[in-house]
Amino acid sequence: MNRLEHANLVVKDIQSSLDFLLTAFPLWRVRGEGQGKWAGRARNWLHVGDDDYYLTLNDGAEGEIRDLRGITPGLAHLGFVVDDVDSLIQRLTNKGYEIDIVGQNHPYRKTVYFIDPNGFQFEFIQYLSSEAVLKNQYGGESGEILRSEKFNIQEFVEELYRQVDRKNVEYLDQVLGDDIRFCIGNNPIISDKNEVLIANKNFFHSIAKMTHNITNILIDGTQVSCNGRVDYVRLDGSGFSAVFSTALKIDGHKITEYLVFADLSGL
Repeated sequence: MNRLEHANLVVKDIQSSLDFLLTAFPLWRVRGEGQGKWAGRARNWLHVGDDDYYLTLNDGAEGEIRDLRGITPGLAHLGFVVDDVDSLIQRLTNKGYEIDIVGQNHPYRKTVYFIDPNGFQFEFIQYLSSEAVLKNQYGGESGEILRSEKFNIQEFVEELYRQVDRKNVEYLDQVLGDDIRFCIGNNPIISDKNEVLIANKNFFHSIAKMTHNITNILIDGTQVSCNGRVDYVRLDGSGFSAVFSTALKIDGHKITEYLVFADLSGL
């Protein structure tokens, strides 16, 4: 059997990359470490991983790492399969590491990219099927690749309501997390993503049109609250307006809590 066992990286600071990797992979450990020479200079090294796979980290790097957005030769990223990409995102973001890229939606896999403190990009992928023909499917992506410099929470919320006004269920599928808590008005909380999408689709079909006017957005870390007025057009052409307030929780560019407070009894 042939398999890739390790990759060897030269970094400016070993400890910062080590902290990143041990946060991403809590079951990894330092297998060994020591000192050696390269290009006539002493440098430290260590192996971090498990009994079968590891990364070598060497210090003493000089100069700048390749531009990941450019076309110069070199390493683009290292890819790792994980069991639960959402938990990995939570661990890394809780320690202050920022998402670099969220991959497109795919029916059989989820991907996210981070850049470690030494500038190496890591892809983490969770397969949603064990069948090779499905998890290795080429094509089938939907939505957009979200890059960190494009992700702004206020813009994200404003776009959310633009898409809601367009009754875009496909967009909601893209931005809602799998572990979602959703509620609108005095309806019970829904915790199943598919049921949330169905509930929104049914609500969209029950009205002719709606327009949200947001007057305020407050952001506190991953917690967001916004309020304003929503104007509805019923299926019979008559109008109805209500004041709304929404509480959102956004983790890893995904909405994990979506609570809408509004009196829709007259709708």
